[in-house]
Amino acid sequence: MVYERIKQQMMDTLPLVRTLGIRIDDIGNGTSKVSMPDDPKLHNHLGTPHAGALFTLAETASGAAMAGGFADLILGLRPVAKESRIQYHKVAHGATRAEGRVPGDLAALKAELKQQGKVAFPVEVDIFDAVGTLAAQVQVDWYLSEKRS
Repeated sequence: MVYERIKQQMMDTLPLVRTLGIRIDDIGNGTSKVSMPDDPKLHNHLGTPHAGALFTLAETASGAAMAGGFADLILGLRPVAKESRIQYHKVAHGATRAEGRVPGDLAALKAELKQQGKVAFPVEVDIFDAVGTLAAQVQVDWYLSEKRS
């Protein structure tokens, strides 16, 4: 399936994601589920997941959701994360997971891409800890353009 191919391509081309032990668990049509193990090498001074590791988890989830939403076109596109914002709500404990989603109308975004050759849109991500506490929320603004020959 195309989503499995996207997962494999992302894991093959994102060495930091592999280094952190992040796993892309699921990609759907504009959605994703991504997880990161609890590893002391990824902890901060409090013994909890480091903010940088959590951010990378969220950015990975955003990219997977974006790619899933444009699965039929992604090989011909150049995706760039343009801007990101993160709000920390609670200290995360243990393994973490992130759920990403493209909140907009995918058909309208694809129509804009077809018409203008580029499109920009946000992807929202929720980060949960091992017991399901909402630890942070992230928005990554993606910019997609057609690859130049």
